Formats: sequence, C-alpha cells, structure tokens
Amino acid sequence: MRTRKLKRKSKSFFIRIIFPVFILLILLTFLFYNLSTFSIFNQSIVSPLGRIKPSQASRLDGLLKKANIPFSSITSSADSYTVVLSDGGQVIVSSKKDLGVQISSLQLMLNRLTIEGKRIKSLDFRFDKPIINF
Repeated sequence: MRTRKLKRKSKSFFIRIIFPVFILLILLTFLFYNLSTFSIFNQSIVSPLGRIKPSQASRLDGLLKKANIPFSSITSSADSYTVVLSDGGQVIVSSKKDLGVQISSLQLMLNRLTIEGKRIKSLDFRFDKPIINF
C-alpha cells in the first residue's frame, strides 16, 4: 500500500511541477529564438566614433598631388568640381565619372600643352570629349 502512495506522489509531482516547468522552458526557448528576428533587435548600434569615409573632394586632392599637378583651390558644386590651377587655368571635373581617368587625362593634356608652349584658360571634363579654351 505504501508503494502505491509513493508512485502516486511521484506521478503527481511530475505532472504538477516538472511537466509545466519543462513546457515553460520550451516556450521561452522558442520565444527567445524568434525574438531575434524582430526588427527592433536588428537595428545597428550607432557608434560614437562614426564611420569616416573620405569625400570625393579629398580623393580628388590626393589624385592631383599624386599626379604632380599644381593647383591652388578646389570648389565643389552639385555634379562637378572646379580646380583652379596654379598658373590661373580652370579645370572642371565631373563627379559622375571616374576621377582617376579624368586626372590622368588632365596630366597628359597639361604635359603636351606645356611642350607646345600653350596655357589653358579652362578645361571641361563633364562631356564625352573634353572642351579646351586657350
């Protein structure tokens, strides 16, 4: 008789305590697993340092110095940059095209024009073919 009471007690203990705790753990695991998919937790954390990306103007400045092209100032507008050369010429560079290609073309043109003894007033790279004014 005593063994029957123990079996009943252990069975009721399992049903009343352990089974609900087990179900609760399964539900919590499922909840935490799916909680990570909500958009609230997927937002990126804002860093106090921020991401520093070099601007195209500083990239243009570096390309001009690398190509040994003397210039006095760079100003930017909506879709282009205006570079004032040290000899007074003005070069308009498109920000929509590759800056490296435009600067290498500028270097080639300045070398050839220097050999010919000509100075430019303005040079415009915004179009398919560069426009030169002497």
